Amino acid sequence: MKQNNNFMDFYRILLIITFFFLAHISYSQSVDTLIPVPEKKFVKYLDLRFENGAMLSNDTDIGDQLVNSSYYNGLDLRLGFRQTNPYDIYSNVYRRPYFGLGWYSSTFQNADVGKPHALYFFLTMPFAFEQNKKFTFSYTAAFGISYKFNPYDSISNPGNIFIGSYRNCYVHLGFVANYKFNEKWAINGTIGFKHFSNGSFKQPNYGINLIPLTIGVSHRFGKEDIYNQKTEIPDYIRHNLVNITLLAASKNYEVGGDNYLKAGIGINFLRQINYKYRLGIGLDLYYAAQSDLRNDSDKSNFSKSYSYAVVGSWEWVLTKNLYAPIAIGIYLHRNEENGENTGFYERVGLRYRFAKHFTTGVTIKAHLGVADIFEWTIGYTFHKDPNKV
Repeated sequence: MKQNNNFMDFYRILLIITFFFLAHISYSQSVDTLIPVPEKKFVKYLDLRFENGAMLSNDTDIGDQLVNSSYYNGLDLRLGFRQTNPYDIYSNVYRRPYFGLGWYSSTFQNADVGKPHALYFFLTMPFAFEQNKKFTFSYTAAFGISYKFNPYDSISNPGNIFIGSYRNCYVHLGFVANYKFNEKWAINGTIGFKHFSNGSFKQPNYGINLIPLTIGVSHRFGKEDIYNQKTEIPDYIRHNLVNITLLAASKNYEVGGDNYLKAGIGINFLRQINYKYRLGIGLDLYYAAQSDLRNDSDKSNFSKSYSYAVVGSWEWVLTKNLYAPIAIGIYLHRNEENGENTGFYERVGLRYRFAKHFTTGVTIKAHLGVADIFEWTIGYTFHKDPNKV
């Protein structure tokens, strides 16, 4: 009996030793396969780009003359940041994207247009994880403010029929091809679309549209590794959100005329279906100040001043807090005298969420691509996100 007890004790000790040995092997293997996280959170890139391209006319005789007398080229300087943490969720979702700030300078060799500059935010997202490839492709988008235009003036500058303001928005969309010589140096080429507009803050506002071709060189700073492959991320838990957004804008209805307030409120019910997209539906209510000056019909003052629409919304989530709202609104009631020229409108822009629930940003509301207003927004989002991002 004593021998059996000794045998059982020996058997238990052997099981315990075996368990700890296997656990140690398992732990060692898991540690060995862990991807190290660099000390620095971001790798920095400096891009210098030279640009040339075609300026598009607005299909008028004077517009054609202005385009034909203008020779357009530009210079672009970008400082980009890339996340080094291989476990960062949005870095995985967008295949190690670049985010950053840029400065742009151009000249049309024509005093009627001016020599516009711009300051902007940009993002560049690879189509696939780069891995060890030297030749890669991506798409890029930039949004900011431009300045140093020579705006339209009926006396001093009647030739610039495209744009009526010194400051305008700056939008650039493009496809990028990149060739990496080594870990420090690369060259790139971009073709895309560039747009300057003031959102009808000052007329005229045909906008200036360009088809630019860009050639550039890129230098990387630092020695931190970028893990250019996918790492596993948690499955997304879908949940609902409610956005309440207040907006304000200033609108000019005619050349040389005064500006008037446009304001509104939007309520949107959304469901976030994955890390990247939220879909929903909502209502917009707009107010146009002093509408009785533009509308002499027998409608009530309320009917002249207010418009409302049902809105289908799509929010493209770029990071935990940054997202691009995209929407199509269908008017249930509108007033053409207030610039609501079609039965529907489009919206696109950027918003940032802070303090978990508050948002701020700017969006462009347009009718068939013609800007109606810049919407400066502040809002509140009711949500309880079960995901740990």
